Amino acid sequence: DMATWALGSVEAQKGPQSNPLNSLVFRTAWDALRSSGQLESHDWVVKVDPDAVWFPTRLREHLKAYMPGHGNGLDNVFLENCPRFHSMQGPIEVISKKGAETLGKEIQWCGGVWGTGEDQFLTKCLQKLGVGGTMEPTLLNDVYCDGYANCADSWKVAFHPHKSIRDFDQCYNASWGEELKKQRQQQR
Repeated sequence: DMATWALGSVEAQKGPQSNPLNSLVFRTAWDALRSSGQLESHDWVVKVDPDAVWFPTRLREHLKAYMPGHGNGLDNVFLENCPRFHSMQGPIEVISKKGAETLGKEIQWCGGVWGTGEDQFLTKCLQKLGVGGTMEPTLLNDVYCDGYANCADSWKVAFHPHKSIRDFDQCYNASWGEELKKQRQQQR
């Protein structure tokens, strides 16, 4: 079961290169999540774009392997996923429970970054609030960040963009197929 909330209008203006200026929509969604009480029972908050292929079990393994608290959400951190821009790109945004709580309590202090894309807003706001970014370069394969698409990767968590159903399915199957091939090789 997944809880859902009505947010009202989620229409956003377009900025450079047709990027949505959706930080106000993001704040509305964040307020709904915060007031729901759902954060208390989770270690991490993860936002994934609908055109991103992603593997939740891989994310769990990454958090256990790379985070100082081994994925328990107590680290005051968000995951940067784009080495090229040293940033957290919007296709997958991962924030620890402690970082999410800080954001929820102090988001009103993030003025001056409204009217941007939600990933830019979120990164700048978290940094302003003292939530540290940790680079996790194997989190995302993004055409805009990496300059190429490689769905044949069995360790990346997310792949972006895959806007058609056919492209989405092909990417999912390619990555899942590589993971299965790797598992079979390890069993030999």
